[in-house]
Amino acid sequence: MTAILIKILSIILITAGLIMSIRAKSGEHAFLLSLACGAIVLLMAFDMVMPYVSRLKAVFNKASGAAPYFVMPLKVLGLAYITDFIADTCRDFGLGGLAAKAEFAGKCAIFILCVPPAISILEVALKFAGL
Repeated sequence: MTAILIKILSIILITAGLIMSIRAKSGEHAFLLSLACGAIVLLMAFDMVMPYVSRLKAVFNKASGAAPYFVMPLKVLGLAYITDFIADTCRDFGLGGLAAKAEFAGKCAIFILCVPPAISILEVALKFAGL
């Protein structure tokens, strides 16, 4: 895991240097380079995390009925990370308004993911209360 993290941080550092050197001459190339680096970093980070997610999923699958309670928080976490990454990329290029809209869309998606479990909990509580 440490080796992958060092590779990721090295790629980011090298890309940052390249972006700083070409930003003044070619802003659009700097933006594309940043997007390419971001995509590579995301893929490498997912590759680093997936074995641990698979292990956790296997443990939750052994516990009957617990898998749905594992999947939803992981989806929420993934959406939060991706949304934050996109918003930060937008802010890096002076697109604060677009960053705010990305964050709003991410929050809406997270809300939508949280509604079904909330409804289930409320239904159980209402049934328990006899309503």
